[in-house]
Amino acid sequence: MNKSIAFFDFDGTMSRGDSLFVFLKFLVGKSRFYWGMISNLHSLLGYSLGLLSNTRAKQKVVAYFLKGMSERELIQKCQDFIPTLESIIKQNALQRIHWHLDRGDKVAIVSATFSCYLKPLAQRLGVDCLATELEIKEGVLTGEFATPNCYGEEKVRRICEKYNLEQYQEIYAYGDSRGDKEMLEIATQSFYRYFE
Repeated sequence: MNKSIAFFDFDGTMSRGDSLFVFLKFLVGKSRFYWGMISNLHSLLGYSLGLLSNTRAKQKVVAYFLKGMSERELIQKCQDFIPTLESIIKQNALQRIHWHLDRGDKVAIVSATFSCYLKPLAQRLGVDCLATELEIKEGVLTGEFATPNCYGEEKVRRICEKYNLEQYQEIYAYGDSRGDKEMLEIATQSFYRYFE
């Protein structure tokens, strides 16, 4: 029997703020980013007021910025983004990941954000990554998701699809928002807003 497994949400838990907005700003530049936010204000307000789901609001914003981009350009931008992404990680979250790894625990980042820029970071850290996938057809982003948004119940579904949790004596989970509720509930040790 394996010792333990630990699941970390990324945005707000491991990172300071929402990495998606940081990524989009990095991707398209400040002026286009802010204009895009203004253009999608109705979707963002709809989500804030509970009229639009997290998935639907994110889908609209992503389609605005990413539809039509080549896969090759996206891959390069994601590699270039790694130092920026590392700069917004909370040091005590990083220390906790290393604590788990030093114990021999299995560790995975489970996030609604996009795997295209989160997986390269996870590889550097030596951990797994379960995240939302972007749809690519004929080498071009469609602006749609290739997988369900990895949020709420979908986090647990993806976890159970990849891991047999009965093999682990202890299941740790770290989260900070409504989207982590179900993941925290399957843990034997759950930590809500644990990192500052």
